[in-house]
Amino acid sequence: MSTYVAESQLASSREGWELDLATAWARTPDGIVENPEFFTGFLDRPDVFAAGLLAVADVASTRYVDTSPIVIRDPVVTGSGDRLRFESFSGCNGVYARFDLLSGGLGGNRASFGTTNVDVSPPLRMAMAGISRAEPLHLSVGHDELVASTFDETHVERKVALPDRWVRGFAEVPLTTELMRPVGTLVGPQIGQLMASLPRVAAPGPDLYVRPYRPRWLVARTPTPGAVHLAGATRLRGCERVLRLATKLDVYGADNGASAWVFELPSARLTLVLSPEPFRGFSGEGSLLTFLAHPEAERLGMELLDEIGWESTIDPGEMAVRTGRSDAEISSGLAWLAASGRLGYDLTDRSWFHRELPIDPAKVLRRNPRLADAQKLLASGGVSPDGASWRVRGSSEPYYTVSEDLTCTCRWEERHHGTRGPCKHILAVLLHREGAADEASPSSLSSTPSPDQ
Repeated sequence: MSTYVAESQLASSREGWELDLATAWARTPDGIVENPEFFTGFLDRPDVFAAGLLAVADVASTRYVDTSPIVIRDPVVTGSGDRLRFESFSGCNGVYARFDLLSGGLGGNRASFGTTNVDVSPPLRMAMAGISRAEPLHLSVGHDELVASTFDETHVERKVALPDRWVRGFAEVPLTTELMRPVGTLVGPQIGQLMASLPRVAAPGPDLYVRPYRPRWLVARTPTPGAVHLAGATRLRGCERVLRLATKLDVYGADNGASAWVFELPSARLTLVLSPEPFRGFSGEGSLLTFLAHPEAERLGMELLDEIGWESTIDPGEMAVRTGRSDAEISSGLAWLAASGRLGYDLTDRSWFHRELPIDPAKVLRRNPRLADAQKLLASGGVSPDGASWRVRGSSEPYYTVSEDLTCTCRWEERHHGTRGPCKHILAVLLHREGAADEASPSSLSSTPSPDQ
């Protein structure tokens, strides 16, 4: 994404606060637009908006696994007509945050359609922390800047580039959350009671197991039936900005140990997704690789792009009926779009949503080196059938064996047992089985092979 032409700014006016959030260049229904205006209008709950945006900005400026310096990144904002979505990742890439400002909080206004990112600097955060419910807040997202105005101060922000780890995280989180199961719901005072029961220690904190119980939830150090895995409990502290405003908390868990915590706010929501392990970022999960191995994934994805539009919700089943595509084709096409950062997933609505990062879609393969390596293996004749299994050329060994049930004898599979997506040898076999030999072109792949992945 390009740099901002001005800084975000918070300034006072006769009518109240003026918050102008600077935007970078964006993808919209009209194509690439320089510094577009996504929204302008008075908000119904200034305090809710300030708390939610600050929570997302806090996550973006935090590392939960070490204290090494990070470059502060700016949240990504997507306008979808009836809502604005602000998203970010932690510096360690293990926590995803999204603040959804819903139609009821837009003051009767509509948001434009498109995606960019906005400046939320430390001085601006300090100024926004004082916004109350009683003071009018006029929000402008665009017009060369994101500006928040108060009676006392004016603060302006400047843009930084979108990190590649964020793009890969945006690809992995939707599929992780789409497979999650609901664990339970807390309401009112129960939310604060649960948060108060968590230890206040240095990040990332201990691994805990939380399960529904009346009158309050139980927190344990060992797994219990029906519990959700809270990996690195301190990482959940990213919600503290909104705790006083939260009316409901929906908790979700995934089989791989990831969890999601959705805080319901007045006409808004804050979603935090925690990776399965504190030292495990979302950028390396590899959950999309099996779908991307479909030889027609890119073509299907580009065709579906014309179908999804900029609606706030996307229904794959309805899309299959409308386009005449099979469920497998829809899954592969949507996976390719997700891999290029174009799709998110909303747990409350149980639906996908369109996000269009202003990046080069051709970089999809370069962000997935295992898939690129698999295509190179296939193109160079590194895959050969061996009865009911396959022999695949190795790095530290002459070859590895991929069995009929798609398990491999390489070190990657021994270490992860399929929990981090398939290794490059299994991917090469999948490509071989799909008859994709003609699709693999070594000259078009620029990623550096990684040892035995």
